[in-house]
Amino acid sequence: MPNSTRQPASTAGAPVAAASTVTAAGPAVTAPGDETDPRWWMAPLAATVVAPLLSFLMAVWADLFTALPVFLIGGFVLPLALVVPGWCLARTRRRRQARIDLATLACCLAVAYPALIGGIGVAVFVVMLLTGNIHS
Repeated sequence: MPNSTRQPASTAGAPVAAASTVTAAGPAVTAPGDETDPRWWMAPLAATVVAPLLSFLMAVWADLFTALPVFLIGGFVLPLALVVPGWCLARTRRRRQARIDLATLACCLAVAYPALIGGIGVAVFVVMLLTGNIHS
């Protein structure tokens, strides 16, 4: 027998793995909802743009630029701090609702921030009044 018809000793009788089982698209989907979400970025991007705009509009409406300019920092930073986890969550369909919830909460906080500051101010005043810490 000529050598050209023989198989090498290392592959003779060994099972051959099928090349079609390996996918180049990414990791295998293990559970429903773990597939990638092609529009994962929409909710965080919308909140990143809309939350500061809402903060600015509410600050103008409540006249915070002249009354409490130092407190405006929180009105811009706190809503964006709620958006950051939306950018960092897993980009799967299962996490879509969490990203939408964080974006909605950030926009609601941007709108409610002037009322939140006013409510905290009234609460501090009442507590100081009731504890006798306000002197004339």
